[in-house]
Amino acid sequence: HEVFLGLLDDTLAAMADLADRSADMVMAGRTHGQHAVPITFGLKVAGWIDALLRAKQRLSEAEKRVFVGMLGGAAGSLASFGDQGLILQARMSEILGLTPMAVPSRALVDYQAEYIALLGLFASTAGMIGRECYHLMRTEYGEAEEPVPPGTVGSSTMPQKRNPILAQDIIAYAAQVRATVPLALEAAQIEHEADRTNSVMMRDALSRAGIGTGDILIRLREIMRGLELKPDRMRSNLELGGGLIMAEALMLALAEHIGRQEAHDVVYDAAQAAGTGKGAFDDLLADDARVTRHLTAAQIAGMLDPAAYTGPSADLARQAAARVRGGG
Repeated sequence: HEVFLGLLDDTLAAMADLADRSADMVMAGRTHGQHAVPITFGLKVAGWIDALLRAKQRLSEAEKRVFVGMLGGAAGSLASFGDQGLILQARMSEILGLTPMAVPSRALVDYQAEYIALLGLFASTAGMIGRECYHLMRTEYGEAEEPVPPGTVGSSTMPQKRNPILAQDIIAYAAQVRATVPLALEAAQIEHEADRTNSVMMRDALSRAGIGTGDILIRLREIMRGLELKPDRMRSNLELGGGLIMAEALMLALAEHIGRQEAHDVVYDAAQAAGTGKGAFDDLLADDARVTRHLTAAQIAGMLDPAAYTGPSADLARQAAARVRGGG
């Protein structure tokens, strides 16, 4: 547990540096796999930081609840200890830094199941981050690249390969950790006062979840420490739609003059025409009297700059970095 928290701190510190470094780095925000509106890379990292800070908080807050000391004898009655059983359990727990169980029962393992569930939830977040890095490394995206040490062989037959090995490992290990959660819940279905069948299942779930979590954190830390960003590629990808990513900004500006719904219809018509190859988005807008009655060509051109429409993305990135350095 202490190792996990230390690795989380290391990862968050690296993310804070990454958020600061990329706070103003404009890129395409994507929804449903398509360009949505511009954001900055720092905003993406701020979201990762926010989720991992919660993961750390959950793990820390669960300590007193899940790390318990049990000394209840064969069936939890403490009969073999006379009238000193609970005192003995309390002293043992104090020495080990654990919370003594109120009812020392071998049949109550919800605390272990909870811890595994928390690791599963962390793995869900880590898997999402790993998959994001994996996608951004795709040749067609080319916006980021995990650290690739000199001499790394991506393929025995294709010398050009720079495969996202660390990200792929995170995705795979995260799936394995998540898979231990149902096993832990099943292991909590214990008959009577103890059942070795369930103990075997819980030990296996806890072992696999713990090892997988460590593997994830080590790799996630290394990616965040060495992630190479490609702002030029981010910018060129932004321009793939010929200004279409700024449709919302244009719609809102036009809405001030003709209302939200009509403005949506006007910009929608131009966007669909541009998307089907009937002209450039800016030219179609400039040729539409419904637009030019209210917006000049210069105003339209200004609103097609993605850097002018990222909202508080940069501020949110720097605030997230500050939260990490301020202890969350």
